[in-house]
Amino acid sequence: MKRVLSTLLAVLLLVSSARAQDAVKEATAAQLNQTYQRITPANLRNYPIGVFDSGTGGLTILEQILKSDGFNNDSHAARSDGKADFQHESFIFLADQANMPYGNYPVVKKEGFLDDLIVKDAGFLLGKKYYSLGQQRARRNKSPVKAIVIACNTATAYGQADIEEVLQKAGLTIKVVGVIDAGAKGAIEVIDPGQSASIAVVPTKGTVLSGAYPQAIRRNAREQNRKQPLDVFQQGAYGLAGSIDGAREFIHLDQKDHQPRDDYRGPASNSKEAAIDLGILARYGFDFKKNAMLYDGTQQKPSLLQLNSVENYLAYHLTTLMEKIRKKGDAPPLRSVVMGCTHFPFYQEAFEQELVRLRNYQEDGQYLYRQHMAKDIALIDPAFFTARELYQSLTKDNRFRPQGEANQATRGEFYVTIPARDQQDQNLNEGGGFTYDYKYSRRAGTVRSDFRAVPFDESNLGPVVLKRLEERVPTVWALLSEFREKSQKLKK
Repeated sequence: MKRVLSTLLAVLLLVSSARAQDAVKEATAAQLNQTYQRITPANLRNYPIGVFDSGTGGLTILEQILKSDGFNNDSHAARSDGKADFQHESFIFLADQANMPYGNYPVVKKEGFLDDLIVKDAGFLLGKKYYSLGQQRARRNKSPVKAIVIACNTATAYGQADIEEVLQKAGLTIKVVGVIDAGAKGAIEVIDPGQSASIAVVPTKGTVLSGAYPQAIRRNAREQNRKQPLDVFQQGAYGLAGSIDGAREFIHLDQKDHQPRDDYRGPASNSKEAAIDLGILARYGFDFKKNAMLYDGTQQKPSLLQLNSVENYLAYHLTTLMEKIRKKGDAPPLRSVVMGCTHFPFYQEAFEQELVRLRNYQEDGQYLYRQHMAKDIALIDPAFFTARELYQSLTKDNRFRPQGEANQATRGEFYVTIPARDQQDQNLNEGGGFTYDYKYSRRAGTVRSDFRAVPFDESNLGPVVLKRLEERVPTVWALLSEFREKSQKLKK
């Protein structure tokens, strides 16, 4: 009897969760019906393309889209014509900074709430509403979009089908392009036919839990008629995306000493989610300078160890990956690594340097990992393949903006989410963002959001992130600077 009651309770909880998620989907579909009811297919071609991510990492995808030249703009043939493929298009970008990193939600069993966030991201791009900084009332003059690019691996894995379901309910034929299939294709294309290989995917922990990448790699291998042995390894880069975007639970750039933090949530020697193995400390090659590692004890024999730099996060995760491959013993050499989170290409050179360090690492005069690593390992940024799929999609649906049609006042618009002004103080950390406990304790099914989208600004991103954008995504930076200037004028 107890087993029957337990099973019944579990079923009721699943039904309740599904209904809760349906509430957000239904509200979003109703919004879309109202927004798009008077938009004709001919007019839709003049609308912008929407791109979203859990943070600023998706701007690496947008950078590639803006610079892409893989097609002839007149004939749409797959060959360069010396002109940017999307030169006549405009874009709207959303970074859901208030709720990032997305990869943690599946880890804490909050997949339903993550699905809601992803649907709301799409709803923002497809809608007209946003907030100006410091304003209580919403503005409703943002343009809807004609296509959506999910510039986030975790969001693609957990939410692409949900977005497509909402669009279908609203009767809209708007294409949704995700990054996972693009990354899988890239990982296989760089490997010679007939060459045995290991393929590594380094995404968020949430993307690992979805199983989406191994499925996509094997599906694409079948479609390309690849017969050679292909082993797929995943390393869930717990905390890496958060550290890149400066989330305080994973990194504290202003740390004054090397003392471990009570509010730290990343890999540590005492972590259940991502344990640093003190028995192989030398293999990680951690840099202890400038408080990049936090520890009790000594650097040589720490009793507690925490990470406090992006580079040390990379060292931890790539070393852990190579330990998996080494321990398997019979795996083919590693030949391609997918940077399975759009934040990671910001640190592509650091990825490359760490792979070189590991290939050259020795113990007792013997190379520990070299036999498991090809001499040249291809780093796969799914951005190139995502841009290609977007172009092919717009061509198929006749959605390119006709040449000669007037563009928007600005070619790019950039928004970021922040906590709503009515949030209680106990839900916010000292930086003004949601606390970790509040962020990951919320329940699915709430239509009204406790965050809002506002224009990108130094006040909501900070000088470190803006400097990185200026250096790493210069094409995006030019559009962002133009948009920030326009937003500043509107505030005055």
